[in-house]
Amino acid sequence: NQAKDIHFELFSQPNGGRLLAVLLAGIVLWAVLQLIVGGAVQLGYAHFNLNLVDGNDAAISDLFSQKDRLWDGFCMKFLQGLYIALWSLLLVIPGIVKTYSYAMTPYIMSEHPSLTANEAITESRRIMNGNKWRLFCLDFSFIGWELLCSVPLYAEGFLVLKYFTGSEALAISLVLLLTIPLSIGFFFVHPYEEAAWATFYRDITAAPTEPDEAY
Repeated sequence: NQAKDIHFELFSQPNGGRLLAVLLAGIVLWAVLQLIVGGAVQLGYAHFNLNLVDGNDAAISDLFSQKDRLWDGFCMKFLQGLYIALWSLLLVIPGIVKTYSYAMTPYIMSEHPSLTANEAITESRRIMNGNKWRLFCLDFSFIGWELLCSVPLYAEGFLVLKYFTGSEALAISLVLLLTIPLSIGFFFVHPYEEAAWATFYRDITAAPTEPDEAY
């Protein structure tokens, strides 16, 4: 409640409308970049983690190995988001279930580049049949680390909101504090989670296969 009151005071000041517009524009720009570039980055990250799990040379260059697949990455992100959103219109639970159904799509597309995004999503649904609960439990096993990483984020956010008044400088301070140094723990936990997902993918697909061998 205190945070809501402070936010109201922040945006009700003379420059509050301009500040709110800048923040909203930043959020929209980030969302667009995620949609356009994020898919290719996700494919590269999946390629990196699969090399790591398979015992191959996992290099930083793997993260940029899918840069020529911007369209494939865009289609993957867009279709995944669209399908999950449509299922979520029914209720929250179906949306969560479908999120796990489509979870292996980046690994499938990374390993089988000839597949379209829709085909990879269909294959992810197939291999996740009976495995969604296992992946949920794997994710839940990281809850302690994620809560630990979140404690400084919320603590510092609360302190900033409590002791500063609304201004452009406060907004910039908030963005810097909340998005860069205080979430540093996630830069260690998230790669751990991604590597675990790649191991999970290898486990449910039995063994590594040559690209397109099974298709």
